[in-house]
Amino acid sequence: MHYFNVIGFLDDDELHKVWDICAEAMERKGWDVDNSELSIRAYDDNLRQNVDADTVCEPEPCGTTHPYYYEY
Repeated sequence: MHYFNVIGFLDDDELHKVWDICAEAMERKGWDVDNSELSIRAYDDNLRQNVDADTVCEPEPCGTTHPYYYEY
């Protein structure tokens, strides 16, 4: 199954907000996350390959198939 690498789509402000929420929740349960790194993937059964913020979405010229989705 392929995924979107969500972190790459977030700007710095959004990333810090999400990380603060996650870190607070984990620390509340006793986990030390000071040296951790945030990674978020959104899995999609319909993706042909993994997608990140640098991926360019250019459908084929004839418009019959999509380079990243099985169903167009």
